[in-house]
Formats: sequence, C-alpha cells, structure tokens
Amino acid sequence: MAIVTRATSKIAHICKVAVLLAIFTGVRQGETAAGLLTPGFRPPAVPLAVVDPYFSIWSMADNLYDDSPRHWLGTVISLAGMIRIDGQVYRFMGKDSDLVEEVAKQVNLTVYPTQTVYTFQQNGVQLTLTFSTPGYTDFALQSGLLYVPITYLTFDVLNMDGNTHSVQLYYDNTAEGAVADVSEEVVWNRVSVSNQLVMRIGSNAQNFLGQGSDRINWGYWYVALPNQPGILTAMANTTATRAAFLSDGKQRLWPPDDTNQPRKCSDNWPGLALIWDLGNISPGMSASRYLTLLYDQVFSIRYFGTAMAPYWRHLYNNDVTKFVAMWNGPDTYTAAVKSCQAADNRVTSEVYSVGGSNYTTICSLAWRQTFGGLVSVWNNVTQEKWLFMKEISSDGDVSTVDVIFPSSPLLYYSALPLMKPLLLPILDYANNETAKYGLYTPYNLSWAPHHLGHWPVCDLPASKQENMPMEESGNMLILLAAVVYMDKEHDISFLQSYWPLLQTWADYNIASLPDPGDQLCTDDFEGPSPHNVNLAAKGIVSVGAYTYLLELDGQKTLADHYNLLNANFTLTWLKKAYDNGHYKLQYNLTNTWSLKYNILYQKVLHLDLFPDFVIEQEEGFYQSMMNPYGVPLDDRATFTKTDWEMWVAAMGNSEQFKAITDKVYRFANETPDRVPFTDWYETLTGRLRGFRARPVIGGLFARMLIAASEKE
Repeated sequence: MAIVTRATSKIAHICKVAVLLAIFTGVRQGETAAGLLTPGFRPPAVPLAVVDPYFSIWSMADNLYDDSPRHWLGTVISLAGMIRIDGQVYRFMGKDSDLVEEVAKQVNLTVYPTQTVYTFQQNGVQLTLTFSTPGYTDFALQSGLLYVPITYLTFDVLNMDGNTHSVQLYYDNTAEGAVADVSEEVVWNRVSVSNQLVMRIGSNAQNFLGQGSDRINWGYWYVALPNQPGILTAMANTTATRAAFLSDGKQRLWPPDDTNQPRKCSDNWPGLALIWDLGNISPGMSASRYLTLLYDQVFSIRYFGTAMAPYWRHLYNNDVTKFVAMWNGPDTYTAAVKSCQAADNRVTSEVYSVGGSNYTTICSLAWRQTFGGLVSVWNNVTQEKWLFMKEISSDGDVSTVDVIFPSSPLLYYSALPLMKPLLLPILDYANNETAKYGLYTPYNLSWAPHHLGHWPVCDLPASKQENMPMEESGNMLILLAAVVYMDKEHDISFLQSYWPLLQTWADYNIASLPDPGDQLCTDDFEGPSPHNVNLAAKGIVSVGAYTYLLELDGQKTLADHYNLLNANFTLTWLKKAYDNGHYKLQYNLTNTWSLKYNILYQKVLHLDLFPDFVIEQEEGFYQSMMNPYGVPLDDRATFTKTDWEMWVAAMGNSEQFKAITDKVYRFANETPDRVPFTDWYETLTGRLRGFRARPVIGGLFARMLIAASEKE
C-alpha cells in the first residue's frame, strides 16, 4: 500500500497549497475568463462530462432542459435535474416524459476550457450548475495522475430577492452511460467510503475490452457525494424517484434501493438518484452542494495481448475506494475546482492576448474535446505510463498517427508531458517489440504505421495497415522532434533504441522526395492526389526535423548531408509548385491550389527551409478564396477541415489570422448541425460534412504553439 500512501499524501499536500493560494490570490471563475469570451456564443454542442472517448457526455441543445444529454455519438446518456422552490418544481436538466414540464429559465451558458457553467433563474432564486473536469490540469499533472477520470457537478443556489425561499435539488442518471445498448443487463451496489455516499452501476456481463462499439459496456459508473444532513439517495427505478420528488417536499414516497437485479438497462430504467434539502435560504444568502461522477473502466486498452488498466488505478493499487475517498473529499474537490478555475483564467488570458475573443471562445470549446480523445494507462510490462488517442467518429482506430498530428498543437502548448507517452506505443509496435506483450505482430514496412488497431484493441498486422508512407513517416519524425524541441532540456535519450527506426523513415522520405508520387495523405476522404505539393512540403519539413535530431545527437556529418539534399528538394518544390502567385495542389496541375498546412512545423521548430515569401503568397491567396464560413481545403470542393484551416491561419499575419478565425467562429456559432465541434464542414452553408468530436480540433491552438515555441 506504499504507492497509495505516497499518492494520497502528495495530493493532500497539493490540496492544502491550492486552497491557500486560492484564499490569498482570490482566483474565482469569471474574474478573468468570462470577460475574454465572445458574449452570446451558441456552441454546436456543449461539453458536460467529457473525460475520455467513452465517458463523453454533451448537451446538443441551446438550453440544458431542451434535450437529454448525449454521448458524442448522439445516443442518450440521461442526466436529470429538478429544483423545488417554495413547493413548486422546475426542471433544469434533461427532457424525459416523467420529468416536470415547467423549467427554471436558463439565462446564461459559458464554456471555459475545463468547465461549463449554466445559470438558471426562477422565483427569486438563482441556480448555477458547473461541470468541472480537472482532467489534464496542472493539478492532475502535479498529483502524478496525468488525468483524472471524473467530472464534478457543483450546484450553487443564491437567494436573489428579499424573501426567504425553501429549496430542494434533485439529480439522477440512468445506466445508459455504462452499456453499449439499453437491452444489456446492469447491476448496482453501494460502496462504503467514510463520510461519503457512493453508488455505482455497471453492466452485468463485464466483458472487458470485448467489443469495438463506440459505447462502453464494462466498468462502473460512480456517483459520489459528501454525507451531509438533508440528503436522500436511492439506486432505484428513476421513474419512481422522479415521481417521489414531484409528489411533495417531504419525500414520503422516496423508494428504498431496488433489489430487482440484474435487469435490462431499459427495464424500468434503474439509476442513481439523490435529493438535497437545502432548507430555507434567507435573502442574500446562498447554499452549495457538489457530486462527483467517476467512470472506472478497470481496463482501458489491450496492447498486443496485454490488458492495460487506467494509470490512476496503478497509483492507487487498484483500490477504487481510496481514489473516491480522496477525489470526492472536500479538500481535493476544492483544490481541483480551483485548479480548473486557474487553468481557465490562464488559458483564456494567453489565448486572448494572441487572438482576441472569437479565438478564445472557439479554443475554449476545443479544449475538453481534444483531451477527451485520450486515455492514460499503466504499461505493466515496461513499468511506465502510456497514452492512447482514439480516432473518434471516423474509423474508431487506436492512436492514428495522422489524428495525433493535427491535435498536437494543444498538447505541445499546454500538456507537453503527454506527448512522449502518447508516441511510445507507436514506436514499440514499429520497432518490433510486441512479443513481450503476448501477441507478436511483426512490422516490416519501411514507413511509419497509420494506427495500432480498432479501439480499444491494438492488434493490427502490417499487412492491414492503411498505408500513408510519407504522411505518417513525416508526422512521426516531426512529432518526435517537437517533443525534444519543446523540452527545455532538449533531451533525446528516450530515442536511443529507436534511431535505426527513425533512420528508416527518414530514408524513405528522402528517397520519395521531391515528388511523393501516387500516395495517400491524411485527406484521403478526397480521394487520390498524386504529386501532392502539400504532402511534399511535409516530407521536406520532416527531413528538416530529423536533421535537427541528428545534430543534437552529434551526428553532424549525416545531418549536413541531409540538409544539402533537403535544400535541393526545397528548390525543386519552389520551381515545380509555383502557379501564378500561389502554389499548386499537384505538381502536374496548373490553376489548382490547396492549404499548405504542412509548413506549420517549420515555424514551430524554427527550421530554415521554405522562404517567408511562400507563406506570404499563400496566405494572401487564401484570403481571396474565402467563403462565408471559411476557406476551402483545396480547389476540388467547397468543404474545409477546421484543423488545417486554423493551421494556415496561424501562419498568417494578424489580419489574415483574424479573418479565418472569425469565419470559424461564425461556423461554430451558426451551424444548424448540433454535434460536437466538427473538423469537416461546408464553407458555403455551414453544414456538417462529416466527423464529430474528434481530438484533431486541438489544431485550433496552432497559433498558441507558434507563440510557445518562440519562447524556447
């Protein structure tokens, strides 16, 4: 139990420091962040509890009571909330037929990077409901956890008029978040934790890592809250608990825990329900309560035969009760929420200083969506922490390299410690180190892999790879160089066993330049694009990234040789790609164009490759091709990719950057398609073309990454 003792002791110390800092610095939500966001923004979907690809709950409506919360896939994960004010009941969350019809009027919604805040007002009472996800905040990183699989719901009730008001709050969730299909059977039980009330629900089968659905059906959903006076809880038919709350303020019909289990999720909808009786709240006074939502996956990833548990479980010796006791405890709750507030204030302030309010607003929306594509696990074979990223809503693949690449600006800007453990599983696979995990899967290709398998199982043979040779080799070389460059120590020791592999990838790209020929690139949904100018630019930047690593390793002769070759590649590119004031889509096609987003990392790594006039000419041309909702990806269609659009915006001057950013903001604010922030939409109509909730939206932070790289 020594690991648990060290982990909890460290967190307890951090909690005390965080609380003291909050007292003396007065860090409060809204003092900084709210004033930097564009007022009245209507997100296409609102992040509620967005923690990982499975534990991902959104509101896809203007008001929290206009619809039931949903998984990013669009299926319902029912969370319900009601408030009784002086005997009258109003609904503030969810829209099921057995909830009260009358609503407490929603008067405000604000989405910060780590928190979502709703405000409701009714009959002289104001309810502020805050969803706080400490995930990858500094607090989580400093506690050693990397990420925390929880979201806090804080209910702040304020008396706004001169009358005393009697107030009760109701919350429930069904088991929909713990099953892939509502026909599956579920079970539930209470968990004993000192001074806390803890309930959990999960599937009866518990077929860990046994299916490839976008919805999980193993592990357990927890609801935890401090045990205070005036609380009623029940694991029961939610129709009965809702009816009991609606009956009267004395809750004489409140049901006991339901013993009819296991049963189908949809059979009388068993769930976890609670009531807080706040009593009488005097004029000008307030009351606050919170609960903790936790999803314990037990196992998160199977890597070539080895099941890997969440990293937080390793730190707590698989003792979930200790984890709940710590993270639902009032000290940790206070410190974690303060950390969220501090993160929101820091990020919005930094982003605003670079790009203004519209940019800050869409970046705030992108934050949790990006981190919500990750899971962190404990590799019990190599005894180290690893991360995996899901290619959400497109192929559902594990750690797709050309999904990690566009998401990387946010990770490098604000979560650099995540990047190395995110790339290591790919390196181990490509380096033929899978035998030690139990399922030897030889990798014999001369270029980097596309992905590792279908979520949550890594088992893909090389013969079934979706080959994008220059694309993925370039991505990996650039990403690894950026890990080193953004590290203050510029440490390359972790690459020691991978040099031959990197050499193979670099040699492949060198042999394929200056013209990559007929290859797939990340924009494969558009079909083949032979002689792709933008892909060639990636190849050139990747060779530059590799020479940077060679120089750090003291391999100057080889670096000089590659630099000379790359200079010639660049000259050829400039000559063959130029087309009357801009640069082509393909070397062999005149009167074409495309977004040259692949040049971005030249700026990040400060490589001397493409002259400044290339970007200046391109950026000017993009402005001339602008549509009402943005600039298209290339001349073949009017749709765009949000991530790549913001990458090219990041390389423009302030006016050019603002022009594109304002278009993306307009799209997010006006699109009629209510899904989590898409990265593929029509620039003429603002309609969804495909994809939703993908972590690539972290590409919006490209401007922030350039700014951060200039400090190195």
